[in-house]
Amino acid sequence: MKKAIFGLTIMMSVVIFVSVISVPASTRTIRCGTKIVSVGDPTIELLQKCGEPDLKELIKTDGFIREKWTYNCGSARFMKIITIERGKVQRVEVADYGTGPTRCQ
Repeated sequence: MKKAIFGLTIMMSVVIFVSVISVPASTRTIRCGTKIVSVGDPTIELLQKCGEPDLKELIKTDGFIREKWTYNCGSARFMKIITIERGKVQRVEVADYGTGPTRCQ
């Protein structure tokens, strides 16, 4: 009986691990409707294609300024966090599920 419970515990751990790693933490693009923004694109292109973000954060480190824009894609979608440096998209991250109606595609 103990072996069966131990085996079930291991199997459930593997399933949870695979589920967690199947969601990418960082990607190279964000889709807004039918439009795509990629790493390297200018900030103005991000604004034109995706609109204003739900949250803008300004981060200053060692005289260097970085922005993080968060797009809340709704309760059925993952939020997207865009890092902007020197007026260009530097990184696109996938965060937890958002809240409210679906916005991102």
